[in-house]
Amino acid sequence: MYDRIADDRLLVRSMNKTLSITEWHRLAMEGVAPPVRIQLNGDSMYPLIRRNLDHVTVVQLQEQPVVGDLILFVDENSGRYIVHRVWDVKAGSVLTWGDNCLEPDGWYQMHSVWGKIALIERGERKIHLNPEKGIRWAKFWHRIRPGYVIYVRIKDGINRRIKKLKA
Repeated sequence: MYDRIADDRLLVRSMNKTLSITEWHRLAMEGVAPPVRIQLNGDSMYPLIRRNLDHVTVVQLQEQPVVGDLILFVDENSGRYIVHRVWDVKAGSVLTWGDNCLEPDGWYQMHSVWGKIALIERGERKIHLNPEKGIRWAKFWHRIRPGYVIYVRIKDGINRRIKKLKA
C-alpha cells in the first residue's frame, strides 16, 4: 500500500505550466524546480492524506530531510514514486514509513529522495506540515490503527446487514 504517482506519464502542473515528473526532477537536481501540486493515488498516508481528494505541494529539497518530514522518493526496484514519512536518517540514507502501513518501507539512499511535501490542501483548508508534530501523530496512529481497522470492519458489517434487511 503506497501513496504514489501512477507513472512517469503523469503530468504535474505548476505555475500554469505542465511538465512530466522526470522533467520536474531534472529541474530539482539543477536547483530550479518550481513547487508542484499533485494528487496521490494510494492510502498509505491515510488519514493525513486522502486518496484522490487532497492535494500535496512538492518542493525541491533545500537540505537533508529530518525525522517527521514527508518526502517524495522513487523506489528504484519498482520505479514507483512514493510519498511517505521519514522515520530515521543515517549516513546518506532515510528510513521511510507510510502512516497507514503496518511496517517501514526500508532504507533509501538520498539520491532516491526527489522532494519534500510542503503543504496538504483539503478543500479550502491548508495544512502546513511540522516534522515534530508529524512524527508524534504517526506514532499515535500506528498504535491505534489496529483498533480503528476492527471498528471499521464491524461498522461496515452492520451497515451491510441493515441494507439487506431494508431490501
